[in-house]
Amino acid sequence: MASSVLFKSSDGAVVGIDIPRSLEEAQVLPGQTITRHIISTHPREAPWQTPEPKKNTTRDVSASAAIAELMTLESVKSALGMARTSHNGPWCLPRVSREKTDVPPSTVQARPGTDGNDNAARPHKRKHKPSSSLLPLTEDKETVFAGAFVPEQSHYLLGTIQSQHEAFLQDAPQFDLVVLDPPWPSRSVKRKSDSYTTVHSTEEARELLSQIPLASHLKRDGLVAIWVTNKASITDLLLAPGGILGQWGLEPVGEWIWLKITSTGEPVLDIESAWRKPWERLLIARKVGSRIMPPMSTKVILGVPDMHSRKPNLRGLFDETLPKGYAGLEIFARNLTAGWWSWGNEVLLFQQKHHWVPLEDEQDS
Repeated sequence: MASSVLFKSSDGAVVGIDIPRSLEEAQVLPGQTITRHIISTHPREAPWQTPEPKKNTTRDVSASAAIAELMTLESVKSALGMARTSHNGPWCLPRVSREKTDVPPSTVQARPGTDGNDNAARPHKRKHKPSSSLLPLTEDKETVFAGAFVPEQSHYLLGTIQSQHEAFLQDAPQFDLVVLDPPWPSRSVKRKSDSYTTVHSTEEARELLSQIPLASHLKRDGLVAIWVTNKASITDLLLAPGGILGQWGLEPVGEWIWLKITSTGEPVLDIESAWRKPWERLLIARKVGSRIMPPMSTKVILGVPDMHSRKPNLRGLFDETLPKGYAGLEIFARNLTAGWWSWGNEVLLFQQKHHWVPLEDEQDS
């Protein structure tokens, strides 16, 4: 079975990854063989054509944000050059698509409010464990619960940040890595009728993130990785004096970039576009005073996008940075990872059985 890592530069700064395979690998513990394929979209073959804005947008961007964008652009150009000269294989693995399977789409799919909303959906309860609405679930082998696959040694809190706050404080251990994919405000997401719920403003995002008791559950030399959009206001919310990282007692230590490419290895958008960028960034931070290594080198991850809101699973990519068997947590998760904790009001979204087919039934497109 091919690995999710399709290629990697000698220094590890450029990595090609197959996103569906990374999610499949995350369903089992490291070293185990995957047992099923996730149903995906067809890989895009050609870049999107995006109209450019009529007015000059650079004047609305601060000098620091403009410099950061230029640095990201240079990292992307360098990574593309390396990949094109040294990689001769495919840019993604064969995928299982919906029309190639007999698995029907979900007829009912809850769309609760944001993770900061107390009116969002409450956690599922196991019939034989009435109190489990406030407890993570732990299994020594994979199980199926409420129509969802629960990977081995995975733990989850299904509910909002507010509703599961006390359960997290009481039961969660300390973690080596915390990954967050916050529901940042996004006009493009709001235009999609089937999109996930986002917050409405950066202030609402600040309020939501401020409620997460992250500092008390991060090991002294642990790392925090936060997916961010390309809006300068989002980065400022995290990094500016008095920002979220400061509230959590963290300092930035590096940045990874997910460059979205087509099945032919081209960026899905013009990298010079002023309107939209073909990448998302992952800001990495550590505790102030941590003994962990000095600032990390920028890493560019090349990957063909899958369904909207699916990102590469990062468990394997942090193996070279963190201790063997490190403890991981994903907040605002939409799927589970074997051996990890996951927390969010859509934490079982992509664990539902209708998103998967057994390995023996695969029908790759």
